[in-house]
Parts: sequence; structure tokens; C-alpha cells
Amino acid sequence: MNDEARIVFTRYAIPCSGTIIERGKMTREQVDRLTELVTDGRAPEDGVERMYPVADAMCKLVARQMGKSEIDAEVVREYFLIRHSAVVDERYELMRDFDPNECRTYPGKVVAVNDGQAIVETSRGRRAYKTVLARDVGPNDLVSVHFDFVVERITEQMAERMRKVASNEKGAKGHNTRNLSRSI
Repeated sequence: MNDEARIVFTRYAIPCSGTIIERGKMTREQVDRLTELVTDGRAPEDGVERMYPVADAMCKLVARQMGKSEIDAEVVREYFLIRHSAVVDERYELMRDFDPNECRTYPGKVVAVNDGQAIVETSRGRRAYKTVLARDVGPNDLVSVHFDFVVERITEQMAERMRKVASNEKGAKGHNTRNLSRSI
């Protein structure tokens, strides 16, 4: 995984950290350090993806399915923005220690930004999200949100693709991820 992919991976993984901390697999200090690195545009150390074993394994699977020998930023976005919801559903059935609706990644439009938060309109309604991972967002930007974080700006094409997958339950689960995360 190159530095760009590691930054994107970490930005999308950080919002899941609360659950991982509760499971005793990470500390708040580790998460704070990762957040500091990626908000400064610096890549975490090689191997950070192992702190998020399900996302790591799924990105490896997506890379293979895309015919890539390495996880790059495109692979990370394909997993977190398009295929993540199917894995969330499966992991929730297995673990039941997180809110699956919060864990999904949604497209949204920034309505306003103020004091480290953005008001974002998503399919779930309007609410405030932390901007620590994406400090440069502004009104009318299309963004991805994960848990209570704005993760990054996205294109209209990606937002539309995300909406289509979300509106088609079969499409969201039809990426050969079924039962794969159970063994992770």
C-alpha cells in the first residue's frame, strides 16, 4: 500500500475506531496519533491497515477482484464507498456491538461549516459531522460521511454510484463479500 492509499484507508477507518477501542484492540492514543497524521497529510506507518483487520482483508479482496496486485486509493474507495455496507451488515449479525446504520458510508452535501463541524444533508437527514479528517470542506461540497465524521470530498459521479448501490439491496450485497468477513 502506497502512502496515498494508506492516508485514504486511515481516513475511512478512523471513524470505526470507537468500536475497536471498546473491543480492547486499540487505544484512544493510537487513534489520536493516526488522526493527527492524516489531518496533516502524512501517511501512517506501513502496516497501519492491520489495526483494522476486516477492512484490510476486504481491501485485499477488492484489489484482487479489480485485477490489482496492490491496494491503491481507488481500491480503498471502492471498498469503503461501495462495498462496505454489505460487510457492515454481515459483521453486525456476527458481532452486534456497533450501530450498523452509523457504520455505513453515505454521500452528502455540506450545508454549512462552523467550528470543526459541518452540517451535512444525507439520505438520513441533516446533521452535524466532525470535520477533523476533512478540514477544507465548504458549503455545497459533496462529501462522504462515516459514523460522525466527514471523510473527504467526492465527485457527483461517486455520490450517484453510492446512492444507486444503497437503493439496491441486492447490488450492495452482490460483491462476493458474503460470509468472507466471518473468518476475519
